[in-house]
Amino acid sequence: MTVRGDHVVVSGDVATEQRRAEVSEVIKDVAPELVIHNDIRVVCADEPTRREELR
Repeated sequence: MTVRGDHVVVSGDVATEQRRAEVSEVIKDVAPELVIHNDIRVVCADEPTRREELR
């Protein structure tokens, strides 16, 4: 998280869209005056569907 003036930028990776949205909600609750730039990425955290081949 980076705060500059009245803007906050959050970044990182989460497993679900719900978690991404929850980050923004927490910031809104704690600091409603800030403009939020949510750069958090939703990444797949599922188990592999097949065996990984190492070379």
